[in-house]
Amino acid sequence: MNINSIRAQTGTEKTTMEEVMASHDTVMDEMPKLVQLIGKLETKAKTSNNKQKYLNAIADLKSANKSMMDWMAGFGGRFEADEMMKGKKLSEEKQKLLLEEKKKIVIVKEEIASSISQA
Repeated sequence: MNINSIRAQTGTEKTTMEEVMASHDTVMDEMPKLVQLIGKLETKAKTSNNKQKYLNAIADLKSANKSMMDWMAGFGGRFEADEMMKGKKLSEEKQKLLLEEKKKIVIVKEEIASSISQA
């Protein structure tokens, strides 16, 4: 039984932390593809007459990767493991921080998707 079926049975809605963590998980699922694309594009750039096109795509992918790493470092510094993974109640201040982080991960998610689709 997964968390969605439990919610359906109990009528509870997804918490903001669960939404943020789900976005994180979605982005993390794309990271192997991102790394693989960088490798393929680096190979193509070595033999292409249009090297700059590939180098630009590589730079976008690397920038998106850095955005995710930076977001994770910042997010991890603001919240305890129990708050992230076990639903520990957040203070009012941390609830505000979480809303900021939710906006940030949406931007990172879009950046990752865009860099992959343009590669």
